Amino acid sequence: MGESWRSSGFSPNGPAAALDDLADARTREVEDGALTRVNWLPDTLEDAAAAGITDIDNVQAVTYYRTPRGGNEHSTNRRLSRSDSLLIGYDAFHLVDQLLTQPLQVILAGRKGITGSYEAGMKLWDMAPNPVDLMIVEGAGHYEMYDVPEYVDQAVDRLADFYEQHLAAV
Repeated sequence: MGESWRSSGFSPNGPAAALDDLADARTREVEDGALTRVNWLPDTLEDAAAAGITDIDNVQAVTYYRTPRGGNEHSTNRRLSRSDSLLIGYDAFHLVDQLLTQPLQVILAGRKGITGSYEAGMKLWDMAPNPVDLMIVEGAGHYEMYDVPEYVDQAVDRLADFYEQHLAAV
């Protein structure tokens, strides 16, 4: 998430400028008392189309999170924009080389997309001190790895083998 929020898609003028803009917005929130909430995703595919969103990953995110397939009745799909500054500073890879001492298995969707999950998985693989197993599920995209049996079954089978080998009682 951090790398995504620091990217040109969210921070077109760079993360420092984005933080300045967020600081100004927080000042306005304090002055007028109104919290600013923004969508994580378009609420519907029609909203996505109206916004010109056609990228397969964004469309699949909407069809997963904003439908009964993966949605939750309690999800408002809104976040306080003030928390975006925390997302800009988030680093999932901090201390990986020092703290990830157990055997590591990384399973990635083979279709690279805008989620950055393929690149993040490869970065984790490269940084980990004890990588053991890397699997790339060809043809799958990030959101298809959630619940499309053709892809999930491959990953589960590989996970089961890994767990059996590395978590078995000694």
